[in-house]
Amino acid sequence: MMHHGLTALTLTFILGAPAFADGDETPPEAPADSAEIQLTEREEIQGGADLLPLLLPGHRLIGRLDWHTDYAEAYRQAQDERKMLLLFFRDEADPRIADIYERDVLSSDELAEPLTGVVRVVLPQDAVRPFRIPELPDLPILKHSSFKFMYGRQGIAMIDLTEPDSELYGHVVSAHPFSAGRMYTVRGTKIVLGLPRGTVTQRALIYAVRLHPAAPISTTAGKCHDYLCKQARQSSRLMAAYGSVGHHDWGTRYGEIAAQTGRAAMEVAAMSGNHSLIEASIEVVNQWYGSPAHWQIMSTPAAIFGYDLVRDATGNWWGTGVFAN
Repeated sequence: MMHHGLTALTLTFILGAPAFADGDETPPEAPADSAEIQLTEREEIQGGADLLPLLLPGHRLIGRLDWHTDYAEAYRQAQDERKMLLLFFRDEADPRIADIYERDVLSSDELAEPLTGVVRVVLPQDAVRPFRIPELPDLPILKHSSFKFMYGRQGIAMIDLTEPDSELYGHVVSAHPFSAGRMYTVRGTKIVLGLPRGTVTQRALIYAVRLHPAAPISTTAGKCHDYLCKQARQSSRLMAAYGSVGHHDWGTRYGEIAAQTGRAAMEVAAMSGNHSLIEASIEVVNQWYGSPAHWQIMSTPAAIFGYDLVRDATGNWWGTGVFAN
């Protein structure tokens, strides 16, 4: 769905060299003709590694991979291993879409490797927070403000638990609710799993750029740069404050980028009237695609880049991309 929106861009260059516990009971003897589970000479169950996830409480298999079903346990593992935590929320009242996603996407061999790089947990959509406050009623996880961009719906989300000293630590950094007409494919899920570290809004816009069929290389040829992401956020905040698309205070900001990175900077900007974070991100990218000048910038290799979106009081999203070479 397309909403009205505006775009703007700027191109500026400077001279100079670029500078960045089990029971004791004995099980009954198996029938003589049963060969499904047998013990080896070491008294190990053949295929035990594959069966283990089925035997452990709080776990289940999706495809060939073990997934937690206990949020607190999964969170602790991600903390201990300093990994991203991937959450898959299922609508068990109407599980058809979630079942298809499990079968056709999460069970795909193409996702096996990227999924092993994160801690995984599958939860019902109405799963409650594990850390209860006795005086308050149980609160579903999806009702917590951290998951506000899930909009209470089933889908996938990610929490960054990789670097305890980072400002991103413990924050939801990806929120991808399933919506009518937008199913998450193997490709889309792989993009989510491979996004650079950043805030939920930064990663949403980078996701939309990488998802676009034309696949502009500005986010794949270079490195996501924390300072440029902050500059993109500053630009988006200025647009939201002024209520217009443009490169507000670009002269000052350009000088700051040059001083910080030693590189020439470029910027693209746009606005989306779609209130959903992911849908707004996709619309912003589509607007840039509709402008040859914008798309030329985004299709050019960038040594470093940054993206971000800011939402104003009326729900509109203002997006910026900043690139430097």
